[in-house]
Amino acid sequence: MGTLDLIKWLGTIICLLGIGLTSFNYYPSNIYFGLIGSSLWAFAGIAQKDYALFLVEFVAVIMYATGVFYERL
Repeated sequence: MGTLDLIKWLGTIICLLGIGLTSFNYYPSNIYFGLIGSSLWAFAGIAQKDYALFLVEFVAVIMYATGVFYERL
């Protein structure tokens, strides 16, 4: 398993944990897990030159980061 595969699997596991936390309304932990998982997937999208994947994950990162910012207020 290469480094990129490891990043993708780690991103997948972390995103799924974030989804699970969201389903049980564990805020703000769900936002942090989503932010980290989507960041890993955005990186994977750039590394693979898969710009559609990068775009959707980059937008998710911006949304999660906004949630973290507002949670800190």
